[in-house]
Amino acid sequence: MVNPSRRVGVSPLELRLFKPPLEESDDRSEEKMLSRSYTSMGPFSSLGEKLDEATGDWALSYADLSPATPKTPAGISFLATNIGYAAVGLILALRGDILFGSLTEIAGIVSFWYHYAQLNFGVEREEVRLALLTDYFTACTAILTGGVYLFQIGLSNLDMDIFFAGAFSLISLSLCWVWEFGYPYIFLHSLWHLGSAYTGYLVGSYHLDIIAG
Repeated sequence: MVNPSRRVGVSPLELRLFKPPLEESDDRSEEKMLSRSYTSMGPFSSLGEKLDEATGDWALSYADLSPATPKTPAGISFLATNIGYAAVGLILALRGDILFGSLTEIAGIVSFWYHYAQLNFGVEREEVRLALLTDYFTACTAILTGGVYLFQIGLSNLDMDIFFAGAFSLISLSLCWVWEFGYPYIFLHSLWHLGSAYTGYLVGSYHLDIIAG
């Protein structure tokens, strides 16, 4: 009978296989951060580097969407969800809101650029980081403008549909950082595109009806 207290012999190879590679992962992470280049980002290279330093190399990191590419059905469908921004921007502009309509249009164009580069170039590419940084600017500008509109409208004048749409969009976006890879990310981020475009439409419409109207 084997004594339970007796230590079972383990080979050095087995120890390496089953030992959590903490030090190795840290080394790879540090090497990855040191090798990250910003030279091709033009006038935004300094800003991009400082932004990464301030966020622990997180801000300009992005999901690996392989095996999807801009030419696969999943990649094409993902890029097509940016049409929502184009449609909403056009509708709002035609109704008289040139500012928010134009910002939504621009955000959709830059979002398409970023995700096309993400699908086309893969991970750790300066071309993608430049598009991502630009996407931050345009998306945040549109979102902040929508926030100002909500303040002008007043929460008491809003129906529940705008709250549900906004919550759905934010939940979808948040889950993208939980499943930040491949098809799960594509599905969740597609929901963010569609949900945020619809939320923008509702905000712009309320603003036109209550304030501008």
